[in-house]
Amino acid sequence: MTPALRGRDTNPARENHMQTTAQILTETAHIITTHGLHTGTQFAATDSDAVDICAAAYMAAEGLCPIEFSTDEIASIRLIEASAPAMAAIRAISDALDSSVNETEIAPGTWAPDYIEHVSNWAATPPIGCTEPPTTSEVIGRILRARDNLTTQTPGPQPGLTDTYGLCLTCRGHGTLTTAGEEIPYEELSPRRKQGHDLGHRFYQNTSRPCPDCDGQDRVTDAAVSAYEASL
Repeated sequence: MTPALRGRDTNPARENHMQTTAQILTETAHIITTHGLHTGTQFAATDSDAVDICAAAYMAAEGLCPIEFSTDEIASIRLIEASAPAMAAIRAISDALDSSVNETEIAPGTWAPDYIEHVSNWAATPPIGCTEPPTTSEVIGRILRARDNLTTQTPGPQPGLTDTYGLCLTCRGHGTLTTAGEEIPYEELSPRRKQGHDLGHRFYQNTSRPCPDCDGQDRVTDAAVSAYEASL
């Protein structure tokens, strides 16, 4: 990450209101087009402005490129996970991929999806039968496909259950309520996370439970609608 990009508002056209997930995906594609796609260690290059696909989603949602993206992978993951709009965009990209999302067992018999790892690894890893990862153009195309999928899938807000932008009032669109858990054993880490472990980082499993009101796709559940209507 060059000094020109570090900490700067990467989306100056963003107005002071919450963007839709589709708008964030459009801006994510623009950021990668403008700054380049980084597929190495960390979430941003140190010798250019290229950024990881998930970092681009964060920058599109929050308008900033934190210094941690090029220095601290663990802190980067925590920053991205803490941004509900960025995670909604990353989940949308994950849903548009041909592979299944990676899951971590957070408790016996309970598994949680790792959307950041799924999307980042997809952009950096050759598909089965290929020797090269997706091109930057292919990555941008998949982001825009994810955006187009949302325009036909996401309904309007549900009064009393979502905010005016359609995000769940309980989890802000995550679909799960999470807290930090135990350290993940080294042998269970993905290749990307083993790189971080070798650099001194440690990874922890999250304990989580499904949000009672949101299905993780910015849609309230039928049970939540029924319960809300019964309370009126």
